[in-house]
Amino acid sequence: MDIVSVFENVKKENRTALLEHEAKQILKSIGVEIPPLRIVKTLDEAIHAGNEIGFPVVMKLMSPQVLHKTDFGAVVIGLKDKQDVEKTFLDFMKKFDNVDIHGILVEKMVQSGLELIIGTNIDSTFGPVILFGVGGVLVEALKDVVFRMCPTTKEQALSAIGEIKAKVLLDGYRGFPIVNKDELAEFIVKISNLAWEHRKYIAEMDINPIIANEEGIFPVDARIILK
Repeated sequence: MDIVSVFENVKKENRTALLEHEAKQILKSIGVEIPPLRIVKTLDEAIHAGNEIGFPVVMKLMSPQVLHKTDFGAVVIGLKDKQDVEKTFLDFMKKFDNVDIHGILVEKMVQSGLELIIGTNIDSTFGPVILFGVGGVLVEALKDVVFRMCPTTKEQALSAIGEIKAKVLLDGYRGFPIVNKDELAEFIVKISNLAWEHRKYIAEMDINPIIANEEGIFPVDARIILK
């Protein structure tokens, strides 16, 4: 994938943010494992995608006018079968008939686990910086995050992982999954390199939540904001 051409195309459309499926395809292109997904335009395509991916699935509306999808009811999780997919698709078409819909994202639902966040922004002094910490709905409440400058080495990423207050959760505390810290550190490094190499384009990234469970580490939502 030519990442620069993706950014340029988004800018030509006068958009400042990539849609989730675009952001995830960029993550996939740099070696980050993403949940199986399809972007669909019709009901038949949505049903086929659900059958192909395997239930349960999640469906999300892809529109530049609905970037904060959860706030607008544009995310439905735990769809168990064809009937659920059909109902959700038709509900989306009815509810969002006045917005520019680029498609519907049908994605394999990731099993629950420990919710983490990796993000980047531009510091006026240091340039691109990356943050790591506890994610999900608790990110604002706990503010348990640490920062590193980009580009970040694996050793720096591992030290960041060891600095969060909730680091005990990564070791399987009270039933939480044991997180592969090497894999997590490599994830941090890949995002750090992306932010550094494309600092001309990327203003910020927000990959939250990242779910760590027995099967691996998966970005469930991803936003890339352009300068």
